[in-house]
Amino acid sequence: MSRASRLLVLAAAWVAPAVWVVASLLVGPSDGSSVTSSPAPTGTRWGDSVLVARTFGGTPLLPGDEVLAVEGRTIPDWVGGGTTREIGDVVRYEVRRPGPGLDRIQQVDVTLTRYDVVAAVRAEPQVVLLSGLLLLAGSVVFWTRPRDSAARAYLAATALLPALATSAPFGPGVIDLAGGAGVWRPVLGEAIAALGLVALVLSVAGLVDIGRRRRWVLAAALLAPLAGYGAWLGLALGGAGSPPARLQVLSTVAVPALWASVAALLVVAGLAHTRAERREDVLATRLVLLGLGAGTGAWVLLGQVPVWVTGSAPVRGDVLAGLAAGVSLGCLGTAAARYRLAEIEPRVRRGLVQALVLVVIGAAFVGLVRAVDVAVDISTGSMLAGGLVALLLLPVAVAVQRAVRRLVYGDREFPDRVVSDLRRLDALTAPEDALREVLELLARRLHLSFAAVDVFATPTSQPIAAAIGAPYGLPATVDLVVGGATLGRLRVEVDSSHDPFGPGDRRLLEDVGAQVGALVQAVTANRELQQSRQRLVAAREEERRRLRRDLHDGLGPSLATLAMRLESATDLIHADPARAAELVARLSDQAREDIGEVRRLVEGLRPPALDQLGLVSALRHRAAEHNEGAAAVRVPWTVEADDDLEPLPAAVEVAAYRIVVEAVTNVQRHSQADGCLVRLTREDGELRIEIADTGTGLAPERPAGVGLSSMRERAEELGGSFETVPRPGGGTVVDVRLPLGDGEH
Repeated sequence: MSRASRLLVLAAAWVAPAVWVVASLLVGPSDGSSVTSSPAPTGTRWGDSVLVARTFGGTPLLPGDEVLAVEGRTIPDWVGGGTTREIGDVVRYEVRRPGPGLDRIQQVDVTLTRYDVVAAVRAEPQVVLLSGLLLLAGSVVFWTRPRDSAARAYLAATALLPALATSAPFGPGVIDLAGGAGVWRPVLGEAIAALGLVALVLSVAGLVDIGRRRRWVLAAALLAPLAGYGAWLGLALGGAGSPPARLQVLSTVAVPALWASVAALLVVAGLAHTRAERREDVLATRLVLLGLGAGTGAWVLLGQVPVWVTGSAPVRGDVLAGLAAGVSLGCLGTAAARYRLAEIEPRVRRGLVQALVLVVIGAAFVGLVRAVDVAVDISTGSMLAGGLVALLLLPVAVAVQRAVRRLVYGDREFPDRVVSDLRRLDALTAPEDALREVLELLARRLHLSFAAVDVFATPTSQPIAAAIGAPYGLPATVDLVVGGATLGRLRVEVDSSHDPFGPGDRRLLEDVGAQVGALVQAVTANRELQQSRQRLVAAREEERRRLRRDLHDGLGPSLATLAMRLESATDLIHADPARAAELVARLSDQAREDIGEVRRLVEGLRPPALDQLGLVSALRHRAAEHNEGAAAVRVPWTVEADDDLEPLPAAVEVAAYRIVVEAVTNVQRHSQADGCLVRLTREDGELRIEIADTGTGLAPERPAGVGLSSMRERAEELGGSFETVPRPGGGTVVDVRLPLGDGEH
């Protein structure tokens, strides 16, 4: 819908009720009085006389006047027939007016005028204010979601409900019952307001797609006001003994339609809630149910129950009606606009829980106070006893409140309990099983419908994921941060029948995230330890397989051949000494080759240069051999080391030697550098190795090759670290740290 179309619709919604109210009031003459105090039939009653509820303008009638006759005829005589009234006519009223000590019956002449709309608005400004607020709410909802049927129906309701003003407070005057315009104006106004109630039912029905039940809902919405009005006539019409009383019963449309529509709203909202699938729909329909329940409950508990118990209500009827209607319409409008439902709905629910607890405790207190008052029969004593009982009930109220909150919200109000249970979990089980235990615990204690843990991949381990349930809406996400490093994330979503997480649950989520992060770190470390052990076992077996292959396929056959030829040479010593000498010479060369093969195998286990020279000298010797060689592609490299570097553990020496040789080999092959520097230092119980070249550096998107992976594995097998970073000015720096152990400091 275009902006112009929306503005046109809103203009019509604002103009229509104003035109109706003003036009209907200006039709026919007016005596400046109103005989209805409210649309409810419990207001001023019509009978043989009528009571003036309020007056507007310069009329000589006063609020509280009881009109006994008009032009010498009683009110029952005027109902059903009369004469035509014109503006300017002077009509004589016989009224009973309350006096200081005695009511007086007097004659009052009233000149009929046009309805003083301005004076009426000045006398009842709250009507204009409430109607404006109602239309403003409908306009905002419609402007936010102009294509939504729920928003359109809500706007229609807010435009139709202000028509009730022509029933009260701007209701019919005395002259309307005595030959004037009659009661068509308030009846039509209440009927229009009843259509507004129908629109509210349709607005609730439009929150969720209810499928084939839509026709039944539409029929129920239309028939509910009629059913309420029919039930009202059946109950009240028989007890109306006079024509004015029967006319009042017949003209009461809005209130019976309201109670029937409230029932229809509750049924339709409940049906929509059961049909809701998306979390937004669940929150919207539940907010409507909460609003209707709150409005109805406030009307009953603050209005009807006190009247039944004490005979009077603590809150004025119009104020209470405005409060109840405001809460219900506000919740319905928020649901239709889908405005921040995840925040508003939980707050409304929590407020209702608190109000329910207060009402229960308050009712118990009032009952006990009345019982004590009856028993003691002393006002002061009853008050003191009531205060003592209240103090005794305070701990009970706190305990009840905590029990109710735990029942409704789970352990979200007690984060220490959740964290304590998380600490009891065993991190030495399989990673997937440990994470699933975490999720099941959180789901049970926090009423979750979905929970998932995603552990990020590391250079030595694959990512881990575990989840229970299925996401219903937008889960709350918590980063699992330990020691400044983000290990993964936790995603949780509360069951649709409970409050979603809000800003007040941030501390709970942070505590749970910290504990789950610590558990994930332990699980990850345990998994990496197991994988490291598996790699060590695999490397050992692979080394054994290599040695067996080299001995079996290389050195073994050569030694066997050497033994066979030595036997042949023994046989030839006496028969052909010259040939035997030639054969022994060849066998000598073969023996030297076998010795070289043995040396190669031994060097594969541990370079002999380490035992002969030490790590630093062995690396410098290898660098010197490389720099003095005649290779076509050669990058010179040098070794720098602290004087107190050695001695070093044997495993550290081998790992450092292999890592340096592999790193320098990579520089020769890939860096296109013109120099390379290897530096070895002791830092805080660690051997630090830095291999820096002046080449082109590593490509960001290039995956790690065999050489980098081999160096990383050698470092991490000893509990060290491996990192490649860009060198300032160009090139790459390989930074390796190998722990030396407590005995090497």
